[in-house]
Amino acid sequence: MASAFPKLPGFVPTQEIDKPNFRKVSSTKQEQNREINHLSNKEYAVPRKQPIQIPPQTGMFNPDYMSTTHAMHLPKNSNNDSEELYQPSWVKMDRHVLRFSGYFKEAVVESALENYRIRKITIFYYLEDHSLSITEPKQENSGVPQGAFLKRQKVLRADNSKTFILPEDFRINQDIIIFGKTIRLYDCDQYTREFYELQGIPQEQSFVPQQDSFETKTTTKFIPQKDTVMKDYLEHKLGGGKVTSQKQFLENDRKVLKFYVFSDIDYILHYYLADDTIEIKEINSANSGRVPFPMMLRRQKLPRKFSLNQPGQTYAEDFIRPQDIQYGQPLIIYNRKVLINGCDQFTRQYYQEKFNVDFPLGGQEEYVHQERSNIIIPPHNGIGDEQDSLGYIYRLQPKPPKKDFFKWVDNQVNLRFLAMFNTTKPEDKDRVFVITFFLNDDSLLIYEPTVRNSGIPDGKFLEKRKYKNVNNNNEFFTPGDLIVGNEVQINGWKFQLLDCDEFTKKWYSENFK
Repeated sequence: MASAFPKLPGFVPTQEIDKPNFRKVSSTKQEQNREINHLSNKEYAVPRKQPIQIPPQTGMFNPDYMSTTHAMHLPKNSNNDSEELYQPSWVKMDRHVLRFSGYFKEAVVESALENYRIRKITIFYYLEDHSLSITEPKQENSGVPQGAFLKRQKVLRADNSKTFILPEDFRINQDIIIFGKTIRLYDCDQYTREFYELQGIPQEQSFVPQQDSFETKTTTKFIPQKDTVMKDYLEHKLGGGKVTSQKQFLENDRKVLKFYVFSDIDYILHYYLADDTIEIKEINSANSGRVPFPMMLRRQKLPRKFSLNQPGQTYAEDFIRPQDIQYGQPLIIYNRKVLINGCDQFTRQYYQEKFNVDFPLGGQEEYVHQERSNIIIPPHNGIGDEQDSLGYIYRLQPKPPKKDFFKWVDNQVNLRFLAMFNTTKPEDKDRVFVITFFLNDDSLLIYEPTVRNSGIPDGKFLEKRKYKNVNNNNEFFTPGDLIVGNEVQINGWKFQLLDCDEFTKKWYSENFK
């Protein structure tokens, strides 16, 4: 039978590996070589037979459709013992694999962390054809390409005997040389141990190989300790943070103790019971000669002792509590003495109920700026929005007027009316207009439809904005002022409301009964 392999060196599977040349030989010599190369592999007694695995063959689209084994083609009614006598060795040893674990040392140069690296590998020896393969388990961040280390093939012994490696060459706690790599075996699986015990050469006990610097560094995991105080400090620094006790926050929310204190001038100290924070405000008065500064101490937890520690190193039990604030006693605030002179009525009642202490009232109240009554509001000149113009009267730097957001969202409805001029001028008495009232902001828009050959330009007649009703004390127009049949005066123009659309009629019937 002709071979499909090309007759080239290295492509003929039956050729001798150590053959120095490929000259033609006689037919007698070829017969001798053929008999030697076709000798069956050595058979071994195995601990247990591999179970017959017949994959399902339900259809060609099944992923296991092409997965066939020799056991699938066995006769259904046959004696297995008689068949084993005539089975070749590669059938008897099919799927019988020995597994060993080993390692070898590899030098590492130009590294200050390690001098060598211990590389652990797994060796699979196939009894079917005495071939072997080597894989290396992957390590995270090892910097070494790992995985398939040696593909499956027959390997010659390193003693120049020109024979392949056999199962007898694998011994635990001994070295084996594979392609120049000296590998020390340190473990094998249970099936491999049973195989060698059956051959009468049991393996030695397994041992744990030494660890290199890289494995010691990666396997020793650093368990960080949670610094809750630093975390709380960083959260407050970013504008967040949580109250330690939610019960304290829910019970004392918007409850503030107010104290009147004195240092170089009078201050007001606020103690927030919700989160045990303190703030100190200056009492600014007119013509005091001092630069008006709002806060002497921003709102924060006040430590009992001031020290230059790292941020977040002051523990919660070192903060000022309400029982630390006493009448007549100085309170140390960052090495500055502050004398407590009194409190308000709520604080006095709190101390009476909580600590049974009579805290006296008193202290200088905050200066209340009196509103000036001599501001004269000029009449609106009709340019722009009146509310927008009033901002320049009350403030030097005006702010835009605030709109009713909920009204604007909930009333996205427009009311439309048909109107005419209420006049005797012949050129204006036939003009028709559409008045639109927007419920979201009470604004009006008047539009004049197109009339061909009228000589009057069509389009927007009055800009959309709020207009005042001169017939209703100059109040802004409301839906109650726009009734069909009535006369309304908008921006000096008198209109007669003639009709409205169906939606407007329905809206008035539901809201004006």
